[in-house]
This record gives sequence, structure tokens and C-alpha cells, in this order.
Amino acid sequence: MLSNVNSDNNYIEESAFLLDLVITEWALNAYLELKHKRVFTDEEYQLKIRPDVLLLQDGIPACHSKFESNKFWGPVTDKSSNTISSAYKMKWRQIGPGRVQLRLLIFVHQEQILLCRAYVKSNENVDKREAARLKIHIKDILHGNYVTRGKL
Repeated sequence: MLSNVNSDNNYIEESAFLLDLVITEWALNAYLELKHKRVFTDEEYQLKIRPDVLLLQDGIPACHSKFESNKFWGPVTDKSSNTISSAYKMKWRQIGPGRVQLRLLIFVHQEQILLCRAYVKSNENVDKREAARLKIHIKDILHGNYVTRGKL
């Protein structure tokens, strides 16, 4: 939400804005790998995963009730349980024929939501390794060293 203050500094108006959802090369590679491994079905992608990701266009924090559940949405934390600034994860359970836990890591930067990593969470150590990889990607993003492969 954007806030506007009038010249009297006593009126604040909230207005919604759409954020760009940027597909990074890392996210595209992860998607292709997960699809190749048949982690999720085409139907799950079209009816569940993609529509959930598109909800992010309304901004962060998102105004949709799904984002109030920590079983669906939350901050990314590193191995020391420190929150990584502007980094979030979306979570899906019981996905695909293997009924796995799927995660998507995102980073919010300059009014863009960058889709960075997607993976299957098999244990807590996988979450921490992926958070460490995300930290490296964030440094690359902040230095402009990343490739975009499209927008949603």
C-alpha cells in the first residue's frame, strides 16, 4: 500500500499498487528442475501454485487471508534463526505424487518481488541451506548481478 499525505499533513489515503513479479534465472532453473522431477503436477501448478504466487502482485504484506497463516507464508531465517531482511517464503504441503513440502523463496527489492529459489523441503537442514543460498543471491541482486527471465 502507498500512503499519500495532503499539504496539511493530516490526511492519509491508502491506495493499492501492483508490484512486478520478476522471475530470476535461479527461479526458472529451479522450476524446470522440479517440473522435470515431477515434483508437482501441471494441474497443481495451474490451480494452486501459480495463483498463490500471483497474489503477491498486490504487495507485501499481502492483503489476502492466506498470508496470515504461518503454514503458508513467513520470513526466511538463516541457520542462526535470524530473519533475512526483505526475504520471505511461500509454503505448500502435500504437493505432487510424493506429497512433498514445496517452498518458494522471494526477495523484495525496489518495488519488485524477485522469485529466487524453489525447492522441496525434506528436513530443516534443507531450509537452512536454501536460506544460505538466498543470502548469496540477495548480495548478487543488490550488486545488479542477476538475470531476469520474465515477469508475471
